[in-house]
Amino acid sequence: MGEMDRTKVIFIDTCRNLVELGRLSQEEYDAICDLLDRLEDYDNEEFKAELSRISKGLSDLIG
Repeated sequence: MGEMDRTKVIFIDTCRNLVELGRLSQEEYDAICDLLDRLEDYDNEEFKAELSRISKGLSDLIG
């Protein structure tokens, strides 16, 4: 597993925990998973902008 794959797994686990805590909706979680699946389609700024669009709360955490 590459470094990027490990990072994705950690990120997804964090998002799942946020859903359980009520900080993210299931729809936001699903959209974030879809975004991560298409990660190579975005540069860093585009990814941050899309993540912010999906979930304001999560983007605040990773700011």
